[in-house]
Amino acid sequence: MDKSWMHADRRSKAYEFGVEAFLNFAVENLLTTTHIRCPCVKCVNLKLFGVGIIRDHVYFNEIDQSYKNWTFHGEPWDATTNASRNVEEDDGHGRYSFVSEEIDMDDNDFGDFGDDPYEFANVIGDGD
Repeated sequence: MDKSWMHADRRSKAYEFGVEAFLNFAVENLLTTTHIRCPCVKCVNLKLFGVGIIRDHVYFNEIDQSYKNWTFHGEPWDATTNASRNVEEDDGHGRYSFVSEEIDMDDNDFGDFGDDPYEFANVIGDGD
């Protein structure tokens, strides 16, 4: 399904046609009889309304552009685009490393706090 309209100017025909195509898609996949989740930036799929109110919200507030997979409106969940973490190999310490595209860290980023818990307590005590 073409979602390029989500990034178009809200006054454009592309946005208008996209909103109507989205609403038609959502209505075809309704789980309830009258209400669907509102994907505008203020409601972020947390509130349910009729199609007319959703149309107004998407025009006036704009659609939430981060809502790329329309799972709340009948589109199947796509694990490849929604996966935020991947499990890598064991790191040698009996733990697994979790990698996220947003975070790039290793053990050296936190500094060396030593192995002596009393040393830490002394540092805290010195701050009083």
